[in-house]
Amino acid sequence: MNADKFTKKSLEALGTAQNIATENNNQQVTQEHLLYALIDQDGGLIGSLLRTMGVDNDRLLGELDELIRGLPAVTGSGREPDKIYIAPETDKALALAASIADKAKDEYVSVEHIMLGIIERPSEKVGRLLKKYGIDRAGFLKALESVKSGRVTSDDPESTYDALNKYGTDLVERARQQKLDPVIGRDKEIRNVIRILSRKTKNNP
Repeated sequence: MNADKFTKKSLEALGTAQNIATENNNQQVTQEHLLYALIDQDGGLIGSLLRTMGVDNDRLLGELDELIRGLPAVTGSGREPDKIYIAPETDKALALAASIADKAKDEYVSVEHIMLGIIERPSEKVGRLLKKYGIDRAGFLKALESVKSGRVTSDDPESTYDALNKYGTDLVERARQQKLDPVIGRDKEIRNVIRILSRKTKNNP
């Protein structure tokens, strides 16, 4: 795995997954650890996309926590705290994530690539969990298309996703919620605006 080819958020998720494994005395970073880290990431893309898909993230994290508690733990003299390995299933998902990024001509492996890698090559238990919550490739890609508009060309692309919702205001939605000032009955103001905008001598009304 070439760490230079992973985005900041991807590396952050991998680091969190390793910390979860360490805290639970697991000597392998499994897909359960990595999926938990992706969903629970502060301000993360994956949790947001799953919510868009109608997934109850809290329930999903609770079930992942149960799976993690059921993983083999090594304590006492047999434990080597400095040695945490990548589980074979996790390695396969990460390799697929890199392949997905290459096919999309993305320059970095982002969190959505890792999530797709897990979805397409899940371990047995993670696969059952994804199926239970209706998380599949087609649904995930549909949710992703609504926020991702271009190729990944930097190591921090996640911060630019869904920029319209982050920095803009949906006036149509505000009107539906009746949060806009009324326009009907403001004829005087509207005529005044039209008069100002129609001036020939003022190009900066």
